Amino acid sequence: MRTKHFFVLLGLLILLCSLSACGKKEEEARKDIDFTVCDKTKLPEELVEIIEEKKHKVFKLSYINNDYMYIVIGYGEKNRQNLNVVVEDLYLTDNAIYVETNLITEEEKEDNQMTGGASMYPYIVLKCEKYDLPVVFDID
Repeated sequence: MRTKHFFVLLGLLILLCSLSACGKKEEEARKDIDFTVCDKTKLPEELVEIIEEKKHKVFKLSYINNDYMYIVIGYGEKNRQNLNVVVEDLYLTDNAIYVETNLITEEEKEDNQMTGGASMYPYIVLKCEKYDLPVVFDID
């Protein structure tokens, strides 16, 4: 009788272990990408023109020249001056480049007055090695 219970419990244990393994997906290999945040003065002229045309609305684009890939994320017109775009993640898989950014508010100034009033067009340009892969954007 004890042997029968042992085999039933062993069978249940094997079943539970195999079921928990079924829910696991193999994680796609990822590699962090080295990048540089570029200001307007370090960009190709054609890219500057594209950004100027698109900056009034939210936009996402990648631009490739002979040397580099530029990943650009713009948040459109905002009615405040204390905003920054931060890069949360930028990595490469076999199928795509993934970029995640957020728009954050700077802390209050020491005199407790926020800069405001005028509009701004927050965007970020990331320069990295040239890749022949699509870019998947995750922006907040």
